[in-house]
Amino acid sequence: MLKRVFAAVFIVTLAYGFAGADDIALAHKKDNAAANAEEIISMRSNLAGEFIRPGAEVTEETFKKVCGAVGKRVKEVEKAEGVVIRHAAVKFRNPVNAATPAEAALIERFEKDGTLKAMDDLDTVDGKKYFRVTRPIRVESACLACHGEKDSRPAFIKDKYPEDRAYGFRKGDLRGIVSVLIPLE
Repeated sequence: MLKRVFAAVFIVTLAYGFAGADDIALAHKKDNAAANAEEIISMRSNLAGEFIRPGAEVTEETFKKVCGAVGKRVKEVEKAEGVVIRHAAVKFRNPVNAATPAEAALIERFEKDGTLKAMDDLDTVDGKKYFRVTRPIRVESACLACHGEKDSRPAFIKDKYPEDRAYGFRKGDLRGIVSVLIPLE
């Protein structure tokens, strides 16, 4: 829906000659950011489905093949696109992914409205202004191997993340968000 609104505004703006090169470039960056967020979520889902089988032991090597590969791709996209990509959660495993107050508010909106598929807004992070494109991460069956019951988490996760909060999820729960931040300055 939001994409259609942006497209309509863009077309009207072009028709009346109000769109400048900066507007067109930002519209292109917003589309790329949405595609990047969806790629990261899809990649995580596909890799988890490929490497995490029901009943199989999840090892640190498995973790690297899924989460490590996603992290590597995030860095590649950030460098190529000049954006910042954030994975954020209220129930986080790695403190780097702890939701900021603004991110926690987005997570709450996704949590309240399970049909909400996307949110775009403006944010200021460390004094810099960004346009933010956000997508929810939903728990799938494969995710439960590491994010299900507290006592069933793999030993290496318990050891590596003693302050882990990212467990107790059920299939379909909101796990967190992926945000792509486009610098506006």
